[in-house]
Amino acid sequence: MNSVSIVFFFIVFTAIGADDLTCPPSNSGTTYVKLKDAVLCNYDSSVRPVANHQNSTAVSFKLVMKYFNFNIETSTFSVDAWLSLYWMDQHLTWNPSDHENIKNIYLYTYELWTPDLSVYNLANQGEDPELVSTIRCMVSYQGIVMCVPPIHIDFLCVPNLAKYPFDKQECKLRIGSWMHKGEEIDLKADKSVVNTVDLIPNGEWEILSHSTVKHKGVYSCCPNNTYPSIDVNFTIRRLAGSHAATMVIPVIVCVILTITLLALSPMDKERLILAYVNLLVHFLEVQNVAWQIPLKGDNMPLIIIFSRDSLLLAVFALIFTLVFRSLMMKKTMPPGWVSGIISGILVCKPGQFILLNNYSVKQAAAAKGEEDGAGIVNTNTAVNNLQDWELFGKILDKLFFIIYIVAYFVMIISLLP
Repeated sequence: MNSVSIVFFFIVFTAIGADDLTCPPSNSGTTYVKLKDAVLCNYDSSVRPVANHQNSTAVSFKLVMKYFNFNIETSTFSVDAWLSLYWMDQHLTWNPSDHENIKNIYLYTYELWTPDLSVYNLANQGEDPELVSTIRCMVSYQGIVMCVPPIHIDFLCVPNLAKYPFDKQECKLRIGSWMHKGEEIDLKADKSVVNTVDLIPNGEWEILSHSTVKHKGVYSCCPNNTYPSIDVNFTIRRLAGSHAATMVIPVIVCVILTITLLALSPMDKERLILAYVNLLVHFLEVQNVAWQIPLKGDNMPLIIIFSRDSLLLAVFALIFTLVFRSLMMKKTMPPGWVSGIISGILVCKPGQFILLNNYSVKQAAAAKGEEDGAGIVNTNTAVNNLQDWELFGKILDKLFFIIYIVAYFVMIISLLP
């Protein structure tokens, strides 16, 4: 190859290299398009927007809540919101005075670099974890990029239904970069990370509070790098009005039925009928509660425990009614210890008032043959001793009535929020 050819190739190569490094002039007649062409010239949307690759890109975000829902059946917390993102792109800057004082342009996300933010605890791990969809973003002449993509997220949150229907739930949304290290993307949450000004009322739940926790993301596999993430924690409370009407009130009615039947005498036929009805009502109530509340996790709802225990008490109330009724109808002579118990209670005024308030002292003495002159004529002694069974049955009935009152009081205290 002669010297002329060498010079020719050198000139062509230099010209091609110069063309590669210099943007061609825009053919548009509008300043805005010219500015966009100039800004995007030689711009690579796959390259992180920093002049020095050793510097990290700070990305700030916040959630403008529009609607949310919590499904206890699927353990899923759903969020519909606007994800407001801010970061600095050092490759997208210009001088407004050179472009008729234009300070902002609007670019699609596929035209510029966007952070690969993702949700780590998606309910469906097969979905695309990317949060930034294809929308237009505003870019200022200083290189500040603002994107507000609308998002719908279903993330996992296992409910704790112990205090149902007066329960509160703690749910966390974990956000982080899918691929970038903490040394490349510095993810930050705004001070008011959750904005609820435009939140549409849920009707079932309300947001009590929210907070953020940043995890450094240090793992034993990668000691020299970090993979940080941010938890957005939601504390929500169930609006229990309708649930109390359909769940709590029927339980209280069952309690009232049980106490009412125990207040009647075991000899009354109405008590026996009411005991059977009460048992049936309790059984239906337990089925209703179990049907409406999903049985999840180790924490069994207290209302189910209350209904279960109340059903057992209703069974015992029926059994006690039959036993006490049988005792009070006995026609055999009672053993001495029964008569001794009756005598001991009858000489005690508090015992007469609490356990035998329907017996006067005179009637009680007559029942025991202890009235004045009763010891002279003892022809009714056997008859009076037979009445000990009736008195003994009434004493046991009153004792169990008091025990039921105390048991239900403790159960109701444990159920209160």
